[in-house]
Amino acid sequence: MEDEQIIQLFWDREEQAISAAQERYQSYCYAVANNILQDRQDAEECVNDTFLNAWNAIPPNRPRVLSAFLGTIARNLAFSCWRRQQAEKR
Repeated sequence: MEDEQIIQLFWDREEQAISAAQERYQSYCYAVANNILQDRQDAEECVNDTFLNAWNAIPPNRPRVLSAFLGTIARNLAFSCWRRQQAEKR
C-alpha cells in the first residue's frame, strides 16, 4: 500500500491504517528506536507507541512523507525513554 493511501486511511480514521503502517514501517521505526536505546524491549515499546501517536496526530496533521513522520515520532519517543533511563541512574 502506498503512503498516500495509508495517510488517507489515518485521515478517515480507519483502523486498517495502523496495520498498513506497521507492515510497511515497523522495521524502520524499530531500527531508529533501537539505535538510540540499544534495548530490544524498549525499542519495541517505542515502535508500538509510535503508531498510537501517529493515530492521534494525523487527523489534524497531514504528513507529506510518512516515513519521516513516523521516524520522527519513533526518535522522539526513544530519546524520551533514554532520558528517563539516564535520570534513574543518577
